[in-house]
Amino acid sequence: MGEAKRRTATRAKAAEAKQAWEAGLSDRGRTVLRVAKRLGAALALPGACYRCAMFLRYHLVARHGIDGEAVVGFVNDGTDVAYSSHAWYEIDGLITDVALCRPEKPRFQKAGPVTILGREMAPGWSYTYHRQRPPEGRALVADLLRYPEIGPAMADAENLHLRMAAMAKSDELIRAYLDGAPDGLNYERLAADVEA
Repeated sequence: MGEAKRRTATRAKAAEAKQAWEAGLSDRGRTVLRVAKRLGAALALPGACYRCAMFLRYHLVARHGIDGEAVVGFVNDGTDVAYSSHAWYEIDGLITDVALCRPEKPRFQKAGPVTILGREMAPGWSYTYHRQRPPEGRALVADLLRYPEIGPAMADAENLHLRMAAMAKSDELIRAYLDGAPDGLNYERLAADVEA
């Protein structure tokens, strides 16, 4: 078998496996899949992880009764001990992340995969997810905070992370955050896009 035929066969098998996986999802799983896919298209902005995770949390529980969690934690790309603040949606221990594929600073952070219900839907750089920053990451941040050139920006990023983590625990605060979107992509607009 030639290389082109082998690649075609591999793609066909992957497509069959994806179809079988989707067919095996519960109604709730199919709803999460549909909403997450549509959100990824509707909110295709760099660095929108907080909004994506919080939208999924709020919308899925408010409109569909699906009670997952917006997690504000950290990701690591495996190349160093820097753990970047990041948010994702989680239900039944399965991660849904439609934002890591569009990092805020692509010059410094590689685009990750699109992951829905723990399954990679589009390829990207492999990341690990952490609810808490590991000790080596905390030590790096403490070190960086001491440098006058980058310390203030690092402190701002740390404060933003803490605010987002607190916000993710309150549906009322999540809704206010989504409604205050400066680009007009507020909750109602996104909800209309994902439910169209």
